[in-house]
Amino acid sequence: MRPWLKKPLWVVLQEDCGQQINTSVVELHQRSSRTQQDDTTGDTGEGEFSLEYPNDDDDDQAEEEDHHNQHQLQQNQTHNIHDSLPSRHLSLFDLVSIGVGGTIGSGIFVLNGLIAHSYAGPATFISWIVSGIAALLSGCCYAELSGRIPSAGSSYAYAFVALGELPAFITAFMLTLEFLLSGSAVARSWGDKVVEWLRVELSVSEEFLSILEPGYGINPMACLVSIVTTLLVLWGVKESKLVTDFFTWIKVFLVIFMTVGGFILFNPANMTPLVPPEFGAAGILRGSVSSFFGYLGFDAVCCVAGEAINPERNLPLSIVITLCIVTFLYIAAAISLVGMQYYTDISPESGFPEAFKSNNVEWAAQLTAAGEVATLPVVVLISIIIQPRLQFAMANDGLIPQWFGNMRNGALFAGVLMTLFATFVPFSALDDFVSAGILVAFTITNCSLVVMRRESLNHRLEKLLALFNASSFFTCMMLSHVGHIGW
Repeated sequence: MRPWLKKPLWVVLQEDCGQQINTSVVELHQRSSRTQQDDTTGDTGEGEFSLEYPNDDDDDQAEEEDHHNQHQLQQNQTHNIHDSLPSRHLSLFDLVSIGVGGTIGSGIFVLNGLIAHSYAGPATFISWIVSGIAALLSGCCYAELSGRIPSAGSSYAYAFVALGELPAFITAFMLTLEFLLSGSAVARSWGDKVVEWLRVELSVSEEFLSILEPGYGINPMACLVSIVTTLLVLWGVKESKLVTDFFTWIKVFLVIFMTVGGFILFNPANMTPLVPPEFGAAGILRGSVSSFFGYLGFDAVCCVAGEAINPERNLPLSIVITLCIVTFLYIAAAISLVGMQYYTDISPESGFPEAFKSNNVEWAAQLTAAGEVATLPVVVLISIIIQPRLQFAMANDGLIPQWFGNMRNGALFAGVLMTLFATFVPFSALDDFVSAGILVAFTITNCSLVVMRRESLNHRLEKLLALFNASSFFTCMMLSHVGHIGW
């Protein structure tokens, strides 16, 4: 029976070799996968790593061979652990499309109105700046790690190399919350928006709408969009890639249209006072907490690292470009919305369409509402693209059955689960749970980078990292459930 907790591969090699590691991290991850497969046959004995190293007489020769073969190992890394993944076909444009498409969603269409109406008023753009800085800091960690470990799995792969199996398994569970369950939530939200759009904008009869709203918590439209996106992924990678690219940039052009329209209707009087006295600085920070989740999704790029062309260059670059694009769009959209309509009158559910209606621009309101319905499913599609890659990485590391090592099996499994959750489970009680899981994954990723930057891992650093994470968790729990701190 395989052990659930081992020393990180990074630490084991440093302790055994007693010197700085020059071997590429990707090669180490591959060695770990092969070693863990041997564990199941009992070859390593009591769960310890059994890696062979050259003796002292062969050190010079081994170093020369490592230096000569390192570039070739990085170029051909998928041959060992990614045999069933598609060939490297994702360009920088494709990676940015996945990042932007998986990130832009409720942040533009819902959160802007909610934050402006309830938390920050005209200072909503400041909330986006504060949360954008926090997202950029995490993005820098992902950018560095993605260049050093260009393997499928995102935070899971980083935790596996730097921290060991148990932290990696926990991280994988948190990523499942981010991709699978949040994708289901988006599908369910899309189903509700379709029904509301048909009722308000197209005045569809209630008899037909009763089919789309049968009651008992069942959402047929969420079921439909989940099934369609799953079939699209099963149809083929190239086809789903083209659909992702197309709808992502349609969504970007829609956001640009909304923002430009808001600036055309801009009224400077709506920006006064910039910080409403009833909200103050605490409202801006509360808005930044809510707006942070509008940045979630940029890390989806790291999960397709095994299919990226020139991953050492394109992965970090795509993360930075994604964050720059979405940050600019969020800030510009926030300014245009509060300039178009006074913050107390902004709808917290449908900010831009209602703001256009208040300015008697009905066609823009209808176009915005229809565009939101048309482009939101791309988030569901990206979720179902990403989740099988995570399962694939875990299967190759031996943490879940090898059946998930087949991409079609993984996509089918993830699609069925997403469809069931989206159809039958209301997500009003799970939002905080999903958000907490995402933050845990981010924290583990940051800790992985701290560990990998150290030449040697000592017990003091381990204790400090554990203390930091525990104190952060309990502090957030106290602030959320015990009381609020005023300013």
